[in-house]
Amino acid sequence: MQLPVWLDNLIFNRLGAKYCPQYSDMTNIDDDGEKILNYLGTYFPRSYVESYSIFKQYFRLDKNVFFGKEQLSIFDFGCGTGGEIIGLLTALGECFPNINCVRIVALDGNQYALHLYEKVIEELKKQVGFLIVNSAAPVCIDDFYDLHILEGVLNRQFDIIVSFKAICEFVTKDQFEKKNAYEHIAKFLLPTLADGGLMLLDDVTTYNETSQEWLPKMLDKGLNAANCRIVAKNDGYNQVYLITHSKKLNDVSKVAWRMIKK
Repeated sequence: MQLPVWLDNLIFNRLGAKYCPQYSDMTNIDDDGEKILNYLGTYFPRSYVESYSIFKQYFRLDKNVFFGKEQLSIFDFGCGTGGEIIGLLTALGECFPNINCVRIVALDGNQYALHLYEKVIEELKKQVGFLIVNSAAPVCIDDFYDLHILEGVLNRQFDIIVSFKAICEFVTKDQFEKKNAYEHIAKFLLPTLADGGLMLLDDVTTYNETSQEWLPKMLDKGLNAANCRIVAKNDGYNQVYLITHSKKLNDVSKVAWRMIKK
């Protein structure tokens, strides 16, 4: 898949993103502006193609998922620079011409990432045929005791909830006291998902030295404990996505993902 020309030009030429495949630190909550530009150039395109591809595929199978809706609401837990949101909004625009407004609450603890995300969203508004109402939530979650901080942010139900390559950070930094972070976050988010809504969790597939477990296995254990209704998932151990942009031909992204429906 090719990154859209307008998006490629924005992140690499105007925002100064750097393609840096050796950048592999998955705990970017404390990254400075320079490292976030590395993240923007490396992981943003990957999250974009993952989100676009997963949602586009699902929308083709479940055509009635948002039947009759003209407005949708989205919550992103750990949005980073927003690749998954842009991919999702692109898929929504192609599959649901009836939608005229999308309201987004995007949460992240890194101010540099949120700043870039907001710049990308402003440019996206010129590219789509529906109104985008965006609200950035600069909230840092240190452990599961802090999840209550989000109660003021999650004061309504959402049609779509997403979290891409964010929960692995809690696992790596052992912020949930060796408890299953996927279980706790899923249990917290599910009540804020509207009836018939979708929640997509997408994460890396590596072996985590902190938890001493492969993350996809930890993901499945957590979602099972949270009694999640999984309606779609990747085949096998992981799924490979290819994204081409001005800095790399067929960059490879390997992730595990689970689509949950309420």
